[in-house]
Amino acid sequence: MTATAPVRAKVLRDFNDAGTGENFTADTIAPLSPGAFANYRAAGLVEAAPEEAASDAGEAAPASGRKAK
Repeated sequence: MTATAPVRAKVLRDFNDAGTGENFTADTIAPLSPGAFANYRAAGLVEAAPEEAASDAGEAAPASGRKAK
């Protein structure tokens, strides 16, 4: 089995995962497995962290935080 990289997710609201016992706090970034991210995203609990959102759109986020020219 190959290991997959965790997905950085922005937590949208406080919630507890009853199955795993994990607690999540709103407005934090959490590393999640791709499967957990998909489930939480479908439930409206998380969204892709800014870096992930940029890559999902096919755009590179500026490394320095400045606007790209």
